[in-house]
Amino acid sequence: MHQLVAFINTGFTAAFTPLWAAYEMESAEPVLLATLHDFGRKVVTNRHNQLEAMILDTDFLIGERLTLADTTLIGVARWAEFHQAVDGAAYPKLAALRRRIEADPAVQYALAVEAGEKPAGSGACFGHLPLAEVIDRFAA
Repeated sequence: MHQLVAFINTGFTAAFTPLWAAYEMESAEPVLLATLHDFGRKVVTNRHNQLEAMILDTDFLIGERLTLADTTLIGVARWAEFHQAVDGAAYPKLAALRRRIEADPAVQYALAVEAGEKPAGSGACFGHLPLAEVIDRFAA
């Protein structure tokens, strides 16, 4: 699990860096933006190919139950659609895995919170703080 989490948290996540850089630029030369988009899509495609090859014939990345590796993945994998970086249909194992992860009640709860909703949940979450409040409270 640690190796998969490391891959997702470093190589897979980092592949989106050029796309995020292009997205966050308020104004940039069209050639620079095109270069960032082209490079980003190539790197994201490569990482998707690698991840597709790593996915085994199990319900989740590590086995038959949801783990940290799956929840780390679901937070990042959605960026591919946001950036229109790859055709999700080209990665059937990843697409099926994402559907299974997103069907989990805890993941549905987290996605609802992320969307600004206030779901009832199971009681395991003791509260949610907006990032600005966390920064105000804990910034040094």
